[in-house]
Amino acid sequence: MNALMITLRLLHILGGVLWVGMMFFSTFFMMPAIGEAGPEGAKVMAGVMRRRLPQIMPVTALVTILSGAWLYYRDSAGFQPAFMHSPMGMALGTGGVLAIVAFLIGVIVIRPNMMRAVALTQEAMQAPAAERESKMAQAAAARARGHTAELLVAFLLILAVAAMAVGRYA
Repeated sequence: MNALMITLRLLHILGGVLWVGMMFFSTFFMMPAIGEAGPEGAKVMAGVMRRRLPQIMPVTALVTILSGAWLYYRDSAGFQPAFMHSPMGMALGTGGVLAIVAFLIGVIVIRPNMMRAVALTQEAMQAPAAERESKMAQAAAARARGHTAELLVAFLLILAVAAMAVGRYA
């Protein structure tokens, strides 16, 4: 195995572990806790934003996807149909497609809704009492849309990881 393959596998596996781990932590622990905290959850979300999670997660996902695509290209000898139609090729390819769909949902649905929720919550904190309730309700609705998409992405990533884990043995 050459240095390029070792580097690609390292990027793909570490990136995947981080992406899926961050997604699961966010979906099942952090976001529900922030929602339960009400207006005080905005402080936690602000801390998360300062630590640049909304920028780090998509970059991690993209590194995972690109390194995986490169590995798939090399394993398939340039996307040769014989490999791509083999059980291993189909398992790895399916996992890759699921990860790409999860990434797109994250970028197109989750991130904008979560950024909107943060902005609305910050506006609500500065708004007069009469407007605060409305802005908080809008923020909660954006968080709920984002959380529904997070659940879908978490499910897709579980399927992608399962496909990758068993792909070599299919």
